[in-house]
Amino acid sequence: MPQSKNSLVRMQVIDECLRSRTKKYWSKRELIERIGEAKDIRVSRRTLDYDIYQMRYCSQLNYNAPIEYLKKEDGYFYTDPSFSIEKLPLNEVEINALAMAAATLGQYKHVGVLSEFSSTIDKVITLVKNLKQEGNSDGFSFIDFEKAPYSKGNEHLDLLIDAIRNKKVVRLSYLKFDDSIPKPRTLSPYLLKEYRNRWYLLGLQHENGQLRKFGLDRICSLELSQNGNYQKAIDLNPELYFKNAIGISFEGDKVEEVILSFLPHDGNYVKTQHLHSSQETLIDDENELMVKLSVVINYELISTILSFGKGVRVISPMLLRQQIADILTECCQFYKAVSKEEKAN
Repeated sequence: MPQSKNSLVRMQVIDECLRSRTKKYWSKRELIERIGEAKDIRVSRRTLDYDIYQMRYCSQLNYNAPIEYLKKEDGYFYTDPSFSIEKLPLNEVEINALAMAAATLGQYKHVGVLSEFSSTIDKVITLVKNLKQEGNSDGFSFIDFEKAPYSKGNEHLDLLIDAIRNKKVVRLSYLKFDDSIPKPRTLSPYLLKEYRNRWYLLGLQHENGQLRKFGLDRICSLELSQNGNYQKAIDLNPELYFKNAIGISFEGDKVEEVILSFLPHDGNYVKTQHLHSSQETLIDDENELMVKLSVVINYELISTILSFGKGVRVISPMLLRQQIADILTECCQFYKAVSKEEKAN
């Protein structure tokens, strides 16, 4: 495969010449002159021969260019007028992977930050359909992707991305779920985090100098602030901030060793889709799947455990085990009370 950038540039010029609609046959002299005019590159006949050979036969480039030479015209030409090395030389596996990615991206075209790329996404989808073999032109209509529902707050993504990239201070009005009126906040934004189709903002709140998280769906108003200087994150790697957590909430920053025991049926799901990147298998037999997680104990971890119902037991730590037991006891008491009221009525 050619090693220099110039060789690929030369091939692009050769390709442009051979797919010209106004001139079909190109002699070596004409191709050399054209490369010199277009890219200011001096080319010998031997180099040109090598470039044409690579376009024809190089397995790494995979162009397989249909270049032929017609002696009576003293010129090279494409036997397939529609050919171009600019077209994607993809095999069926690569086309399917590209189609899957394009179909997934297509669901998010309504999000502001991606809207400017919607036409590009459409072009990729169209290209993939054209590349598919005849009889498979329906793309992935037989796959029902999980649709991203409307989530309040997505309209703030554009401004926040701009603020994070350009280190700008933002001013927002924030309404907690348990508050009656929104409160103003001034923030140096660091990171946008998505979890279960909701977006969250991580930043330094100027009023108290603390690192805080804000749900975008609870932001009532947002604007760039003309006052205050952007404060850089000290000893903070935003990309690693959520590494030890399931979800986005932190009741504390202490990482615990959490051991869970699943019944075989529920264990099958946990084996095929890990609860966290730290998941390790301790026991896997016909009676149970026991795993270990190294995570912060937070709301999302507890919710995840509860979602498995009787299919999981917390082995350790004991504090987490007791938390789960207390919640289940309260739930049981609640339903018993409701049942008594219904019978009384």
